Amino acid sequence: MEGVQSGHHLFVALIDFDAFGLTRASVMNDLRRRGIGTQVHYIPVPMQPYYARRYGKGEFPGAARYYRRCLSLPLFASMDEADVPRVVETLAQVLKLA
Repeated sequence: MEGVQSGHHLFVALIDFDAFGLTRASVMNDLRRRGIGTQVHYIPVPMQPYYARRYGKGEFPGAARYYRRCLSLPLFASMDEADVPRVVETLAQVLKLA
C-alpha cells in the first residue's frame, strides 16, 4: 500500500510439516545448525493456560491448524537483502525442495 512501510517485525511461513514428513522442531533445529534462527510466535489465545483455566478447552480448529503450521522466519530492520535468498534457499534445502 502506498505510504505504508513494514515494521520488519515478523514473517510467518505456514508449512505443512506432516506433508514433508518432518516435525517443526526438526526443521527449526536443522535451520539453526545452518545459521538461521527461527521462532514460533503467538500461541493462539485458546491454547494459553490462563484462557483454558478460565474458559475451558474449547475446539478451535482454525487456530490449531495455524499453530501446527506456523514458523517465524528471520525478519529484522538491519537484515541485508542478500540474507533473504539465503534464508529461502536454506529452508528449501531443509524441506528437500532444492
